[in-house]
Amino acid sequence: MQSIGVETTQHVQLAYNPASVGERLLAFLLDGFVLLGYFLLMQMLIGALEESDFVSNEVMESKGWIFVIIYSIVPFFYHLASEVLWNGKSFGKWTMGLQVVRTDGTSPSFGNYLIRWLFRLVEITLSTGLIAFMTVLLNGKGQRLGDIAAKTAVIKTRRKVKLSDTLYSELDTDYEAKYPQVRDLSDKDITTIKEVLASRKGYEYATWFVMVQRTANIIQMKMDIKKLEVNADDFLKQVISDYNHVHQN
Repeated sequence: MQSIGVETTQHVQLAYNPASVGERLLAFLLDGFVLLGYFLLMQMLIGALEESDFVSNEVMESKGWIFVIIYSIVPFFYHLASEVLWNGKSFGKWTMGLQVVRTDGTSPSFGNYLIRWLFRLVEITLSTGLIAFMTVLLNGKGQRLGDIAAKTAVIKTRRKVKLSDTLYSELDTDYEAKYPQVRDLSDKDITTIKEVLASRKGYEYATWFVMVQRTANIIQMKMDIKKLEVNADDFLKQVISDYNHVHQN
C-alpha cells in the first residue's frame, strides 16, 4: 500500500500507512457492538416504560413512531457524528488505532466527513459493505468510494515503537548540554523531531532533507538560536540529547 502524508503541529508531513481491509473490518465490527449495546439499552428502557404506571399502553401504541426514531437516529448518524466530534475516529477506529485524514495531510472538514457518510449509505449500508470492501482491496490507499470523493483516507496512527524511539534515552554521566534552551521545547516537539529523523526510509533523500531543514528552522526559532553551526539533522539529534539530559537531571 502507498503511504499517506499527515501534517504535524509543526507543519511537517510524515508518512503513515493506510489501514488494511482487515483492520477496517474489525473497526466496523467493534462499532457494531457499540450500536448493538445501544439497541439493547433502548429495548430495556422501553420495556421498563411499558411495565411502569407512568405511561399507559394507549400512549405507548399511539406514540410508537417516537420509539422508531429513538431506535434509528443514533445508528443512522453514529459514524458521521463520531468522526466529526472525535477528529476522524469512531470507537472502532480508536480501538484499532485508525483515523480519517485528508490525503493532503490536513485535517478533514465537516464537508469531508459528510461526503464519506453519504457514500457510506450506498457502499456499506445498502450493499452490505461489498462495494466498500472491494474498493479498499483494489485501491491500495485505504480508500473506499466515499474516501476518494472526499479526498480522505483511513490511516494507521499507531506505530511499532522500539526502545530507541522512546522520548528519553540513556546518556553518559559526564554529558553536557550544548543548547540549554531546550527547556523551552515540549515533549511533542521532541516526538516530532524523532519522527522526522526516523522517516528517512519513507522518502527520497531530497524530500527528507527538506523536511529535516524545515523542522530544524522551526526548532531554531523556538529556541531563539540566531545561527546554526552544524547541519540540520545533526542539530536535531543534539537537541534530542540535550532535552533528555535537561529533563533527566
